[in-house]
Amino acid sequence: MKKITFILLSATTGLASCIKETEVPLTKQQISKKIDSITTIRIKDLDNMAQQDLQRRMKIEVKIKVDSILNVMKIKSDSAVNATTVAKAKDTAAHTTVK
Repeated sequence: MKKITFILLSATTGLASCIKETEVPLTKQQISKKIDSITTIRIKDLDNMAQQDLQRRMKIEVKIKVDSILNVMKIKSDSAVNATTVAKAKDTAAHTTVK
């Protein structure tokens, strides 16, 4: 008897859950509100992810750019020093007389 009661109760509960509830169609205004709320949340999430990615990449990419710029400045500085040294040597050679 207990088994039959349990089976009937389970069957009744199962059938009751299968009854389709009637949904009221949404108006255009309600659809727009839902879309706006979903997109607003999604846009904020994407902005946060983009900012985190930016911060992570800045640490890597800025260091590389700075190193590159410093290397170029060092090369230019070394070239200028070498050019000045060569010019001074030429000037000295021109003014030196052979005895």
